[in-house]
Amino acid sequence: MILPSPIMMICAGNMCRSPFAEYYMRLRLQEAGVEAECFSRGLLAMTGRKVPSTAYKVAMDFGVDMSTHVSQTLLAPDVDRAALIMVMEQGQRQHLSKMRPASIGKVFLLSQPMGGKTVPDPMGKNEAYFHDVYAEITQMVDAWLQRFGIKV
Repeated sequence: MILPSPIMMICAGNMCRSPFAEYYMRLRLQEAGVEAECFSRGLLAMTGRKVPSTAYKVAMDFGVDMSTHVSQTLLAPDVDRAALIMVMEQGQRQHLSKMRPASIGKVFLLSQPMGGKTVPDPMGKNEAYFHDVYAEITQMVDAWLQRFGIKV
């Protein structure tokens, strides 16, 4: 299978889940020697925010440096530009289907290869909760990469 690019990750605020998924996927693609663009956005108007300190700390435990990330709100051109869109929960997929009905065929749950469950939002939770969520996200991203034929 060919890796679609660019890949966009979406969550609510673009401060915890989608940036971690974006940066982790970038890291894994780089390790595999695969060039592809990956970016993330949030559905809420929370542009310009850094990741919470707990998110940053836990991401570093996974070898993911999100120190340069600044949240960005999803805009219609982002949906049009993305070849593949991964969301954290079903409601986000529904939001995109209303925003850009023609895009629904390229919108998938990040967790789809692992059963399609909601990726819980760790915002405001403790370090252990972040760790559990980020561990799940790494497994989901790795499952997608395997689907694309990329050894992880």
